[in-house]
Amino acid sequence: MSKKNNPITLDPFQAWCHRWGRVGTVIALVYMVALPFIVLSVYDCVPSMGEVFNVATFGILAIYIPVGFSEALSYTPLMGASSYLGFITGNIMNLKLPCAVNALKLTGKQPNTPEGDVVASIAVAASSIMTVAILTVAALLISFISPVFELPAVQTMSSYLLPALFGSMTLGLFASTSAGSKVVKGGMKGVIPVIILVSVITLAARLIGQGSIMLGMVGFVILVMLPISIITSRILWKKGKIVVVDKEEA
Repeated sequence: MSKKNNPITLDPFQAWCHRWGRVGTVIALVYMVALPFIVLSVYDCVPSMGEVFNVATFGILAIYIPVGFSEALSYTPLMGASSYLGFITGNIMNLKLPCAVNALKLTGKQPNTPEGDVVASIAVAASSIMTVAILTVAALLISFISPVFELPAVQTMSSYLLPALFGSMTLGLFASTSAGSKVVKGGMKGVIPVIILVSVITLAARLIGQGSIMLGMVGFVILVMLPISIITSRILWKKGKIVVVDKEEA
């Protein structure tokens, strides 16, 4: 007797987000691709195919294509339907994702639920609007504020912004055991093999003088490490080293 697949019914809001998210993504892609060609055509400086698709181009694609796939696989489960707006506006890792995750934590909603998608979408939209507003003000006042960025103290501070941001996010991940309606005890054990493996590969690359290659291999590393962490976590869960319980029980 054949089993019938039960169709997945989305909440009206989620269905609306996915429908218009696809439309918005297509419009954004067409705009991003068409605008350079329009500018090049106006100034009559359209390059040949050989000039566009050269060794440097394929080197850049080898970096960004895996990064794009890895971001889609790792960000979408957390951001849900707000991923469309996040990918269109960009700056996900250090702005959109933290905003969405923090909003979900503050409201106690779970990712990829109708309520969670509403909260994440509002957070991502608010961060996008705020970014545009700040950039607009900065562009209008660039002649007044540019000397500030040339100060030695500001330049020194700028070099610590991203490490401080990613460090705080990492500490938050280590400190949190919440996973929606569940609590994961010992979940970080599944990440330890990945941390060790990446550290060994990075140190080995530095020792042989190929440390810069690792920067271009970030996307490939993420794609490889995602299944490794999932498999490791599942094995540890089967062995009872990682325990998943309901929040009420915890």
